[in-house]
Amino acid sequence: MDRACQQADCSPGQRTRVQLVVEELFSNTVKYGRREAVPASVTISVDLAGKHPMTVHYEDDAPQHDAFDQAGAEDSLKASVTSRRVGGLGIVLVRELGKDVSYSWSSGKNHVTFSVAADTPRPRRPKT
Repeated sequence: MDRACQQADCSPGQRTRVQLVVEELFSNTVKYGRREAVPASVTISVDLAGKHPMTVHYEDDAPQHDAFDQAGAEDSLKASVTSRRVGGLGIVLVRELGKDVSYSWSSGKNHVTFSVAADTPRPRRPKT
C-alpha cells in the first residue's frame, strides 16, 4: 500500500487513512470470514487512473456479508460504552476515512471499493 500511495502522491495523512481502512477490512475478513478454519483469500488492487488520486479495490472469498448494510452503526456511537452493542465501529471508521465507499457481491466474492481524494478531510477528533 505504501508504494501505491507514493505513486498516487498521497500525503502522509492520506497514506495513514488508506492503511487504516485496508487493515480494518482485512481484520474483518480474518475475524469473521473464515469457514471451519478454512482461510479466506484476499486480493487488493489499486487504480491510479480514476477521478481520485487512488481507488482501492478489496475483495475476499469469505461468505457474503455486507457489513455496510447494518443500520444504526453511527447512531450507536452516541450511546454510552456500556449500552452500545458490540461491533460495527470498524465499518464506521471505514466510512469516515474512505471516500465513495461501496460494497458488492459478485463471482462468489465480497468487493469493497473506496477512494482517497486530494481533499479528504482529517478524521474528526473527539472533543475533550
